[in-house]
Amino acid sequence: MQDDIEFDVLGIAEMIKRDILTVPSNQREYSWTKDLQVKNYLQDINKAILNEKQSYFLGTIVLTRNQKNILEIADGQQRLATTTMVIAAIRDWFVTKGLAKNVQAIENHFLSSYDMAKDDDISRLTLNLDDNDFFIHNVVLKKHNRKKVNPVRRSHHLIAAAFGSIKEYIEAIEKQNGETYTKQYLIELIEFLKVKVRVVKLVVKNEETAFTLFETLNDRGLKTSQADLVKNHLFRMAANRLDEAQNLWSSLKSSIETISDTDDDITMDFLRAGCVIMEGITTKKEVFQKIQDLSKNKSQALHVLSILEELSKVYSAILNPEHQRWNDYPNDVRESISIMNLLGVTQIRPLMLCIGMYFNEKETGSAFKKLISWSVRFMVLGIRGGRLDEGYSKLANKIYKKEIRNTSELKKGAESIVISDSEFQTNFEVASVGVEKIARYYLRALENTARNEPNPELIPNSNTVINLEHIMPKSLAENWSHINPDAAQGYLNRLGNLVLMKAGMNDKAGNKSFEEKQKFYKDSSFQLTNQLGEVKGNWGIKNIEERQKKLAELALKTWTL
Repeated sequence: MQDDIEFDVLGIAEMIKRDILTVPSNQREYSWTKDLQVKNYLQDINKAILNEKQSYFLGTIVLTRNQKNILEIADGQQRLATTTMVIAAIRDWFVTKGLAKNVQAIENHFLSSYDMAKDDDISRLTLNLDDNDFFIHNVVLKKHNRKKVNPVRRSHHLIAAAFGSIKEYIEAIEKQNGETYTKQYLIELIEFLKVKVRVVKLVVKNEETAFTLFETLNDRGLKTSQADLVKNHLFRMAANRLDEAQNLWSSLKSSIETISDTDDDITMDFLRAGCVIMEGITTKKEVFQKIQDLSKNKSQALHVLSILEELSKVYSAILNPEHQRWNDYPNDVRESISIMNLLGVTQIRPLMLCIGMYFNEKETGSAFKKLISWSVRFMVLGIRGGRLDEGYSKLANKIYKKEIRNTSELKKGAESIVISDSEFQTNFEVASVGVEKIARYYLRALENTARNEPNPELIPNSNTVINLEHIMPKSLAENWSHINPDAAQGYLNRLGNLVLMKAGMNDKAGNKSFEEKQKFYKDSSFQLTNQLGEVKGNWGIKNIEERQKKLAELALKTWTL
């Protein structure tokens, strides 16, 4: 592969000056944040300038030549785009000072190039399809030449924030040092970017070599995410149907971006879920290989992309109870999603996704409630890892293959993995819950069962603040001297020692004696709390155990199989 690579070491601004560079559609959007990567970049360059003009190495940039002899960026977009923003911000500062020659020099050398065939200036750096129009009209062009392009994607907001922070950086220099110093500093900064901020430029002859090098760099720890590799592979396999593949991926990303700003993490979570559905159990490390196995030609790649694009819409919905997808579904669906989010269970998401995708409205509602019961049972037993991954993955894959079509068949298919009633009750009798929101949910659901409410496992949204109260307090004062402190630690967070109270009431109860606390319990509107008012004598370990056995009986009726 060495004969296919051109090699050079030069300043990053010199690289921008020499070549017309473009980000191909198979590359990610702009992703640097102003408070992390952009801030660090500016600080590092400033430090290097002040440190006797020491060179600053910015890593390797990998390029390939397309059929029009234009260099396409395989790795290095973030650095090149941010450097272009620095240069454009310097240009804008010179514009405000009326320094026309400086402005023209920057425009001609670093920002634009005259295209005789088009009889127009073109940007020396072109970003991908999703970002370029916003980048050109909000960064590259001078203000009076721009048209209004509003940010509609996460990457647009990041570009705007990065460019704004660079301008603020320059304004701070001027405020601290004055206009004359700032002019000289910015001229020096341009020269420093041109000569001293150095990169290794690798140009390969063809896309296949670039792709191989891209993967090799990733294996050696450079910042190329597995999501990028998946996208690159699918786009490469799409061949002359690349436009179709690009549109599917763009739609997929738009759905995913509604969930979280942690782009790579949430994308990989989704891609793993998609692989689980199509292929069965899959780890994150196996995602790229699974996608490769599923898409060995053009039609397979487009098929996989089509499935993923459809799944992405549902994936954003299963994490958002307010999503419009659920408008025509029973309200149980929204409440179930809220509970699953509260419980924080992630291993079940591929199964939730498959149910949301392939079950009808009624079956989705009943199935989601079963997922809550299964999740609570696993949580009470402290079961995580392989058993859940394998079991949920098999169920999701069977739904995808239409071997499971409704909740009844799902229950039957899950019999080998879910926790039995006897095992659940036994473990619930001794369960401790240290996470307050989880303990609060358990007690609220049990309260619903005690009141004979329908769907007790579902907790509707409420504006009422409900606190969690320890009957035996965390700090044992003299009025709790009948309890051994060492034994108390093991029973503090047992569910039998926890009650629900309206906000403010638990503060009044505090670590008072049990007899004094009972006055507050008797006034409680919560039935399970109110019952404590009838307990005779001091509260101790035996009381906790007896109460928790009764709660375990309610638990069987709450989280049913």
